[in-house]
Amino acid sequence: MINKVQIAKALSDPIRYQIMLMLARREEGCCQGPGTGYMQPGLCNCEIMAELGMIQSRVSYHMKELAEAGLVTEEPRGKWKMYYLNTDTVRQYIEQLKIDFLE
Repeated sequence: MINKVQIAKALSDPIRYQIMLMLARREEGCCQGPGTGYMQPGLCNCEIMAELGMIQSRVSYHMKELAEAGLVTEEPRGKWKMYYLNTDTVRQYIEQLKIDFLE
């Protein structure tokens, strides 16, 4: 079950929303490799840092918020982490919004 309020809070931050868009539109990242177990490409900390001009600790903070809301999953890769969009949670959230506001 999703936490609608936690997801809304996570998405209310403009930086986290931008990160989610980056994940949703990602085709292939710099740190992609075989054996990830994920069908869709993800983003590495280093890519988010470079794209947003942020230090690693700020990226980690924002990614922690997104992960706790269930919007992203993470996979450690040495000193970095790869992040992937959790499409199941996003779909459930969209469906719940439809139920709450349109029906």
